[in-house]
Amino acid sequence: MSERILKIKLGVCKRLSKEVASYEDEVKKEESKLERMKKEKSDEYDIKKQEEILGESCMMIPDSKRRFQDSIRDLSNFLEERDHMSDLADSEEFIEAK
Repeated sequence: MSERILKIKLGVCKRLSKEVASYEDEVKKEESKLERMKKEKSDEYDIKKQEEILGESCMMIPDSKRRFQDSIRDLSNFLEERDHMSDLADSEEFIEAK
């Protein structure tokens, strides 16, 4: 049972790590797109919409980072509580999580 919970918690950490990286990449892409639009003197409406898109992407990063940090803290607490359990200590997931 503990090994299953460990796999789930480790999977959550991995997924949230990828999510944070994805949002950070998205912000970079949207920033470059906005700069390109400004250089090309695109329509003001399009530039304003692009700024809104960029703002929405930027707002997602703090929430994703907070959830990622919470999942790491949760995993860390789980590992500390079960550090002495021999059935988990030898598992591949336990070693990876450490």
